[in-house]
Parts: sequence; structure tokens; C-alpha cells
Amino acid sequence: MSYLQTTKILADAVLCSLALAVFAFCVNFTFPIKIIAFIALAVAAFIISRNRGEFIIPSVKYILNPVLLMSCIIGLQMGVAGAMYYRGSFGMPVLPAVIRGFVWVAIGIGITEELVFRGFIQGLLSKLHPGFAIVFAALAHATYKACLFISPAADYHYSIMLFYTWSFGAFILIGILRHYSKSILPAIIVHAVFDLLVYAESINAPWWVW
Repeated sequence: MSYLQTTKILADAVLCSLALAVFAFCVNFTFPIKIIAFIALAVAAFIISRNRGEFIIPSVKYILNPVLLMSCIIGLQMGVAGAMYYRGSFGMPVLPAVIRGFVWVAIGIGITEELVFRGFIQGLLSKLHPGFAIVFAALAHATYKACLFISPAADYHYSIMLFYTWSFGAFILIGILRHYSKSILPAIIVHAVFDLLVYAESINAPWWVW
């Protein structure tokens, strides 16, 4: 790979990550600051759109690959375990008693995040080095989450450092699963199952849903 190609990949990954962090930090403000958030989101969308060839849908033959199937099962277990730990940490019942409407929005948000961070950013950087791609995508995703919660407009009252550490660790594991499965599907399963179990009983959207 040429120097120019390497530079472009790094620049796109860094700029996209920074744009998403700015979006997360500003989105809960009122106008006119909220405008900055949507400009940053548009920048991230433009970068992703000009690299849309990175999103490759696997063939049916590959979907039946034993490694992918096992990775999906592991992803399911990770999602359930993470959600049970989260619910227990906040004094919630281990499993939800009902499923309400907002949960489908939460799942959609989780899937979108995986497509961006594990699908696009990690997939793009994997051309340079798989290990670097996993760590960078995890850092970018954890930073995006942290910026959402450290914003002065946020309504979050827990330890940001603890949240960042746990998020980074979880995203590393999800990134490893994505790398070895050679598919975004196990990562999507982890996030979707986690969000299903965590937000199943939510009637209204939390403050972080813009």
C-alpha cells in the first residue's frame, strides 16, 4: 500500500471519529449550538459515503460458515451477560418483565453504531493492521460515548472514567469478535441483544436519544 493510500485511510478514520465525537458533545445543546452537531454528523456521513465500498454483504455460503455461526453464538452470550451485569449494577431485575416500544429504537441505534465503528472504521483500518484497527475503533467508540455523557447539556451523574473504561474493554472484545469472524454480524448481535435486554422496559427515550 502506498504512502498516499495509508494517509487517506488514517485521515478518513481520524476525521470521521472526531466528527462523531463533536456531534455527541454538541447534540444535546439547544440551537444554535446544536447546528454544530449536525454539521459534524454530515461530515462523518460524507466520509463514510465516499468509502461505501467498505461495506460488503457476505454471501449466503459464508453466512453458513461454522466460524461465523460460532461467533454469532458467542456474540449472543456476550450481549446477554453484559445486559445482566448492567441491570444488576443499577438494581434492576436480572431480566425484563415486559418489552415496550422504545426498545426497537434502542436496537436500531446500537446496530447503527456497530455499522459505523466496527463496520466502517475498524474495517477501513484493518487494511493497515488488524490489531490497530480493533484498538482504534474501540477508542473512537468509547470516546463518542464519553463525549455524549460529559457534555454540559448531558444528564449523566455517574463516573465517566469508569464508564469509559468498561466501554473500551467491551468494544475491544466486540472488535476481536468482528475480526476473527470476518463479519459485522456477531458485533451487531452483541449490541442488539444488550440493548434489547437493557431498554426493554423503557417507555420513553432516555435523554441521550436526540
